Amino acid sequence: PNPFPIDDVLSPRDLRHVKLLYGLGGLSYGNLSTRYRGGLRGVPDPDGPVFWMSASGGDKSELREVGRDILLVRGYDPTDDTMVLSVPTGINPRRVSVDAIEHWLIYQAHPDVGAIVHVDAWVAGVAATDVNYPCGSEELAHSVSALIDAESDSAHAVVGLRNHGITATGSTLDEILDR
Repeated sequence: PNPFPIDDVLSPRDLRHVKLLYGLGGLSYGNLSTRYRGGLRGVPDPDGPVFWMSASGGDKSELREVGRDILLVRGYDPTDDTMVLSVPTGINPRRVSVDAIEHWLIYQAHPDVGAIVHVDAWVAGVAATDVNYPCGSEELAHSVSALIDAESDSAHAVVGLRNHGITATGSTLDEILDR
């Protein structure tokens, strides 16, 4: 979100230039995921949740190719601090969102959460992290997961990430967006 109405400050030409320089436009900020509830053929049961997640930096209105734009996250390897992906043969995946660890921890702690949306915007009055942890850090993921734990309805919660935005849980992506 803009801290001020940038459209009112910059000329249309300058605004286009800023958007091109910084890759702004479309629905590129934030991320979303939805729990995968089907079986994984030929893949042993993972130690934790499996979910579909938007790739990093992509325009969320242009999620087209499974394995490139939409990634199947099937685990977390704490020894390497990496997310484990399942990618179809012949697909060159984009990088998974740095917030994948946060989604993984929330899904692991809350089997009733079916979807998660993170946006770089703010909602007044929500509980928020006390510290401005780096994006994608385990500390931020644990802090956000603890805030979700403390909500009266963890499956339908909205919590803040200090100086970063909000994370919302729900039954489905549509349900979260409708809220």
